[in-house]
Amino acid sequence: MVSEAATGDVMDLPGIPEDTIDLGERLDPVRTLLRRTAGGDRRAAGALLDVLGPRIHGLAVHVTGSAARASALTVSVLRSCLRDAAELAASGLPGEAAVLDRARRAALATRPSGDVRSLVSPAAANDRTRDRREVDVLRVLLGLPLPQRALVESAAQGRFAATGAGRPGAATALAEVLDALVPLGGPEDPELRALAALDALALADPSERARLKEIARGPETAGVHRHAIEAAARLTLLTAVPPSRDLHVAVLEGFAPEPVPAPEPEAAYSGDYATPVLGTDSQRRVVGPPARPGAAPAAAPGAGTPTPSAPTPVPSGGEQAAPEAAPSFAFRPGDEAERGRRARRRRRQQARAGTRRTPWISRTLAALLAVTALVLGGLLVTTRGDLAEAEEFTDTWATLSLTPEAQLVPGLSDNGTWQAVIAEDGVALRAEDVAGWDGEVLELWGETDGVARSLGVLDLSRDGEIAFTADGTADRLLVTREMAPGSGSGSPSPRVVATLDPGISGI
Repeated sequence: MVSEAATGDVMDLPGIPEDTIDLGERLDPVRTLLRRTAGGDRRAAGALLDVLGPRIHGLAVHVTGSAARASALTVSVLRSCLRDAAELAASGLPGEAAVLDRARRAALATRPSGDVRSLVSPAAANDRTRDRREVDVLRVLLGLPLPQRALVESAAQGRFAATGAGRPGAATALAEVLDALVPLGGPEDPELRALAALDALALADPSERARLKEIARGPETAGVHRHAIEAAARLTLLTAVPPSRDLHVAVLEGFAPEPVPAPEPEAAYSGDYATPVLGTDSQRRVVGPPARPGAAPAAAPGAGTPTPSAPTPVPSGGEQAAPEAAPSFAFRPGDEAERGRRARRRRRQQARAGTRRTPWISRTLAALLAVTALVLGGLLVTTRGDLAEAEEFTDTWATLSLTPEAQLVPGLSDNGTWQAVIAEDGVALRAEDVAGWDGEVLELWGETDGVARSLGVLDLSRDGEIAFTADGTADRLLVTREMAPGSGSGSPSPRVVATLDPGISGI
């Protein structure tokens, strides 16, 4: 087939642009998914989450050191990628590198914290993506000396402590590793390669980014920067961690749904007004004349006594009449009710009963009114109690907010919106749109100097709202899921629902 196509004997098949993008004789499936997502394909958007979700979430976990912050960051980045799918697909980067570069820069903007983990240890093997390219990345890291390997592992997780005169040398070492993963090509300029490596890992400061923009103006020098970003995306194969919950519901909410196919048209009625519709001749229905274009619609026979229509004239000469539109006809509501023996017996019984139903109806209405009065009274009492509690919480919140050195802290959570006031005299917490769990409760913990103490179990209303106050103060607050009726261990569980830390800015 190849030889025939080369000689012109067989017509070349037209290529699909999104499936045949040439990136150095390599196809780009992620760019294909981005293009189809930009066109509103929900299945392509779901496949994009399955392919890159673990790598974005794992990178966020290694950078932030918090599963809750990583989950919220992953949802935010994936939503932005679906929104800008057309822009990412049209960029000069491969689709995978464009998405992961956006994720890396968003993660490092949250100030990296936590411990740096080894990327080649056996314990990290369970969190990887099982990508065949992972073997190549492991071979490159295992072939490095221990100091250089530690430098690369720290940089891959958003840490780069080199400053002053040692910074260019460390950046050059990073560039050598990235060149081993994806050949950078272009001119052999040490400064260009070092700055491209720092910017690809989102570690360059503003002056270094300005210098890189100045020296990378040509196509060859810009190619070095692009290949460095591709190599930085390869490193996320070793930091991948599958998310603990399904991302489809949170990310695809509000995404353009697939078009609903139009219903098939109903079969046209091919008879005329004299054709029996159901059963035998005795069950014939009275219908109106056939509907004609431009004619006034016929009145429904149920409105009054039907008027028989004139028979349809038959064309002379044995010619077939032109097919006309489906006739409009209607049945009276009492047609079927009047036909059965059971219906006639029911009507006779109703006629004999006469006015004897009136007392029964009166007693039923009286009972309904009594029940309604009781329900409304209970609702009124409940509403007054809720209003009093809401006013008390509002007064406490206002009092603590006006206390000197009080801190208004927004919460970081993927389950509802959280906010708290931390003052020296007490703590006030409120939340909205929070979903609960069967058999579990939410418990508030206050952490001071690294020691956590329980502030109480939170009461979650049916509307998903929480209003809670407590005495004492804390450096930061933590909300966890505990077994009902509360935690008896004296320490918070690892199932964190919300974090309220004055030192961490919201996403």
